[in-house]
Amino acid sequence: MAITTGKKSAITGAVALLAVYAAFSLLPASNEDIEKSLFQQPIVARADQGTFDIAIIESGILEARRSVTLASELPSNKAKIIFLKQEGAPVNPGDVIVKFDRSPFVEDIAKLTAELSDARAALAQAEEELQLTIQQGKANTESITHDLEVARLKHNKLKDAELPLRRAKSRNDLQAAEQKYRLARKKASSMKDLLDQGFTKRHEYEQAKVAIDAAGAELELAKQQDHLLDEMIAPGELRQSELKLSELERKVAEQKKVSQHKMALKNAALIRLNHRYDELKKSLKSAEAMLDKTVLTAPVPGFVVYKKVSVQGEMRKVQVGDSVWQHNGFIVLPDMSEIITDLKIRETDIAQLEVGQTALVRPQAYPNMLLEGRVETIGTLATGKNEEMPRFLVRVAINGIDPKLRPGMTVRARIQAAHLKDVVRVPVEAVFYSGDQAVSFLWKMNGIEPVEIETGSSDGHFVVVTKGLTGGEKLLLHDPRKVLLDEPSS
Repeated sequence: MAITTGKKSAITGAVALLAVYAAFSLLPASNEDIEKSLFQQPIVARADQGTFDIAIIESGILEARRSVTLASELPSNKAKIIFLKQEGAPVNPGDVIVKFDRSPFVEDIAKLTAELSDARAALAQAEEELQLTIQQGKANTESITHDLEVARLKHNKLKDAELPLRRAKSRNDLQAAEQKYRLARKKASSMKDLLDQGFTKRHEYEQAKVAIDAAGAELELAKQQDHLLDEMIAPGELRQSELKLSELERKVAEQKKVSQHKMALKNAALIRLNHRYDELKKSLKSAEAMLDKTVLTAPVPGFVVYKKVSVQGEMRKVQVGDSVWQHNGFIVLPDMSEIITDLKIRETDIAQLEVGQTALVRPQAYPNMLLEGRVETIGTLATGKNEEMPRFLVRVAINGIDPKLRPGMTVRARIQAAHLKDVVRVPVEAVFYSGDQAVSFLWKMNGIEPVEIETGSSDGHFVVVTKGLTGGEKLLLHDPRKVLLDEPSS
């Protein structure tokens, strides 16, 4: 035991010391009067035996489990407020909370509708021009292609029919001229023989010689014509025909490129007009959607709460006439169909709590209203580390919603941690320590006696004693080692 026998003797003398104090009218003179005075101070308490409900009591703030934040989806330069629902007013789904000025969007819709009509007409004209360009290009290409086919047919005819026939005729003419020349020479030779024999006249022989010259001239001419046909005329005509084919083929290719270029230009213009038409349609649809968003309605039941936001360089709640920033939430609708309260529980009490334990919650605004709830979650991280004792957040879900409740109301919650039967409990002020050993000091008529105890559950005000006390004992609420012996406890 941490308190020695010598110390016990010193403690026993406390009664005598109190009697001395009584002589100076500090306490009643008798031990009975001293005991009575100690309970009145109070300096002494009694160890109770019986039923002990361990409850943890803390304050909290009512909050909605869910809340919806409303914000403008309009451009900030067009989100001018012309109507606001009164703050704190209850709302149901679909109720109007905020109205913004519609006129900018009505003007946008009228302007976009006119521009869309013009774009539709321009698009129709561009489509007609594209079709006309396609038809013209097709007609021009077909015309030149036809000329090319005709030229190709002529070329093939020249190469495969006309020139071979002309060559054949030239060969025949040359052969005929050669035959004629040979016959003329043969005739002249015969006439010479006849002349020498005296059977013909000289002028007949001279005529035969002239015929030779004429046939020779014809033969030479036939040779020249055949040579010209083979070396110059036929190749020239064939080359000219080939050049014409090449020129027509080039024109066909060029015409196709021209047609494709013109169609590409028309198609590009059509695409641009289509893009502008689509953009105008989207802009019109967006403007119509913006017009619908000039009214904010409640998506859930709740109460209107306005947040402080930056308005014209200052933090305040919005008013009619203000313009608000896009996507900057300025209204909160707490859904009070499910409410909770978060309690900050001391670390000395947290071990006694379990999820599912019953809690009784009383709003301070309505002292006669008692709500039931249950422990829903127990935090794992301490908060308030700068405080004297760390605390843990414990969330209590509240059953049975009353329409009078509002978010932000202060409540007092009592969590039933345990219900113990036939136990001994003492005030926490009656428990002291010598090292790790818990000690209580019994107040007896003949002195003060320390007793070792073992403790159990506590609610912060009382603690269960599982060993060392049986109930009914009178215990000091102050450490006599400090008061009488001037000895600090361990």
